[in-house]
Amino acid sequence: MGNASGGSYLIGFLIAGAIAFWVYSDAKKRGMNAAGWAAGTFLLCIVFLPLYLIMRKPVVTGPVGMPVPPGYIPPPPPGTYTQPLPPPPPTAAAPAQPAGTMHFCTQCGQRYEGTLKFCPNCGAPQE
Repeated sequence: MGNASGGSYLIGFLIAGAIAFWVYSDAKKRGMNAAGWAAGTFLLCIVFLPLYLIMRKPVVTGPVGMPVPPGYIPPPPPGTYTQPLPPPPPTAAAPAQPAGTMHFCTQCGQRYEGTLKFCPNCGAPQE
């Protein structure tokens, strides 16, 4: 009677495997080392499970509630002030202005060359 039956060991392995699987899937959602935590939990559950529950990171979710990759920075809520990004450095010289008289549409502000009766962009009559 002092020996445990093979069924008891099997039940123990199944419980440890189920807990390790849960730790693996939870750690993966949180961007942690899922395989390491699962292996440690399976081999030494009484130590690794409490350690994992203490050290686990919060889940970062996107706008639709789905987990997002580690390092994701969510956009600020609407109405909050954010500093504008600096303009990008110039990559190439600006194209030379074409010869001729340049005009701007009085309706849409589009630039056009020469004297036209209608704007080539919006079709508004030009004076």
